Amino acid sequence: MTTLNEKEKRDFATQVAVITEQNAQPLIDAGFDPAKRVGGLRTKITSAEDAEGRQKEAQAAALDATKASNAALKEMYDDASAFVSLIEGLLGKDNSLVRKLKQLRK
Repeated sequence: MTTLNEKEKRDFATQVAVITEQNAQPLIDAGFDPAKRVGGLRTKITSAEDAEGRQKEAQAAALDATKASNAALKEMYDDASAFVSLIEGLLGKDNSLVRKLKQLRK
Protein backbone atom coordinates (compact mmCIF):
# COMPACT_ATOMS: atom_id res chain seq x y z
CA MET A 1 0.00 0.00 0.00
CA THR A 2 1.27 3.44 -0.89
CA THR A 3 2.03 5.82 1.95
CA LEU A 4 0.36 9.16 1.28
CA ASN A 5 0.73 12.37 3.22
CA GLU A 6 -2.31 14.32 4.46
CA LYS A 7 -2.63 16.50 1.37
CA GLU A 8 -2.38 13.52 -0.95
CA LYS A 9 -5.06 11.66 1.03
CA ARG A 10 -7.38 14.68 0.83
CA ASP A 11 -6.74 15.03 -2.90
CA PHE A 12 -7.35 11.31 -3.41
CA ALA A 13 -10.75 11.40 -1.70
CA THR A 14 -11.79 14.53 -3.62
CA GLN A 15 -10.68 13.05 -6.93
CA VAL A 16 -12.55 9.79 -6.21
CA ALA A 17 -15.74 11.78 -5.61
CA VAL A 18 -15.33 13.98 -8.70
CA ILE A 19 -14.36 11.19 -11.08
CA THR A 20 -17.12 8.92 -9.80
CA GLU A 21 -19.70 11.69 -10.28
CA GLN A 22 -18.43 12.34 -13.80
CA ASN A 23 -18.62 8.64 -14.62
CA ALA A 24 -21.76 7.65 -12.74
CA GLN A 25 -23.67 6.24 -15.71
CA PRO A 26 -21.62 3.04 -16.16
CA LEU A 27 -22.08 2.31 -12.46
CA ILE A 28 -25.82 3.00 -12.68
CA ASP A 29 -26.00 0.71 -15.71
CA ALA A 30 -24.28 -1.97 -13.62
CA GLY A 31 -26.99 -1.60 -10.95
CA PHE A 32 -25.19 0.71 -8.53
CA ASP A 33 -26.13 4.36 -8.04
CA PRO A 34 -23.01 6.03 -6.58
CA ALA A 35 -24.81 9.24 -5.54
CA LYS A 36 -25.39 8.21 -1.91
CA ARG A 37 -21.84 6.90 -1.52
CA VAL A 38 -20.35 10.03 -3.11
CA GLY A 39 -22.53 12.18 -0.84
CA GLY A 40 -21.22 10.33 2.20
CA LEU A 41 -17.67 10.73 0.96
CA ARG A 42 -18.20 14.47 0.42
CA THR A 43 -19.53 14.75 3.99
CA LYS A 44 -16.36 13.07 5.25
CA ILE A 45 -14.20 15.34 3.09
CA THR A 46 -15.90 18.38 4.63
CA SER A 47 -15.52 16.91 8.11
CA ALA A 48 -11.81 16.27 7.54
CA GLU A 49 -11.31 19.82 6.23
CA ASP A 50 -13.12 21.27 9.25
CA ALA A 51 -11.01 19.14 11.61
CA GLU A 52 -7.84 20.31 9.88
CA GLY A 53 -8.97 23.92 10.32
CA ARG A 54 -9.51 23.33 14.03
CA GLN A 55 -6.10 21.64 14.22
CA LYS A 56 -4.41 24.67 12.65
CA GLU A 57 -6.24 26.99 15.06
CA ALA A 58 -5.11 24.84 17.99
CA GLN A 59 -1.52 24.90 16.73
CA ALA A 60 -1.65 28.70 16.48
CA ALA A 61 -3.14 28.93 19.97
CA ALA A 62 -0.43 26.61 21.32
CA LEU A 63 2.25 28.77 19.73
CA ASP A 64 0.72 31.90 21.27
CA ALA A 65 0.47 30.17 24.66
CA THR A 66 4.13 29.11 24.43
CA LYS A 67 5.20 32.67 23.63
CA ALA A 68 3.15 34.00 26.57
CA SER A 69 4.56 31.32 28.87
CA ASN A 70 8.14 32.08 27.82
CA ALA A 71 7.60 35.81 28.32
CA ALA A 72 6.10 35.25 31.78
CA LEU A 73 8.96 32.90 32.69
CA LYS A 74 11.56 35.47 31.59
CA GLU A 75 9.82 38.23 33.56
CA MET A 76 9.68 36.01 36.66
CA TYR A 77 13.34 34.93 36.37
CA ASP A 78 14.54 38.49 35.73
CA ASP A 79 12.62 39.70 38.79
CA ALA A 80 14.08 36.94 40.98
CA SER A 81 17.59 37.78 39.72
CA ALA A 82 17.04 41.47 40.40
CA PHE A 83 15.82 40.58 43.88
CA VAL A 84 19.01 38.61 44.57
CA SER A 85 21.06 41.55 43.26
CA LEU A 86 19.15 43.90 45.58
CA ILE A 87 19.87 41.66 48.57
CA GLU A 88 23.52 41.43 47.53
CA GLY A 89 23.66 45.23 47.34
CA LEU A 90 22.23 45.51 50.83
CA LEU A 91 24.20 42.74 52.56
CA GLY A 92 27.33 42.41 50.42
CA LYS A 93 28.46 39.59 48.17
CA ASP A 94 30.12 37.63 50.99
CA ASN A 95 26.97 37.38 53.10
CA SER A 96 25.79 33.80 53.72
CA LEU A 97 22.25 34.56 52.53
CA VAL A 98 23.57 36.05 49.29
CA ARG A 99 25.85 33.03 48.72
CA LYS A 100 22.94 30.67 49.40
CA LEU A 101 20.65 32.52 46.97
CA LYS A 102 23.33 32.61 44.26
CA GLN A 103 23.91 28.86 44.62
CA LEU A 104 20.31 28.22 43.60
CA ARG A 105 21.23 29.01 39.99
CA LYS A 106 23.92 26.33 39.79
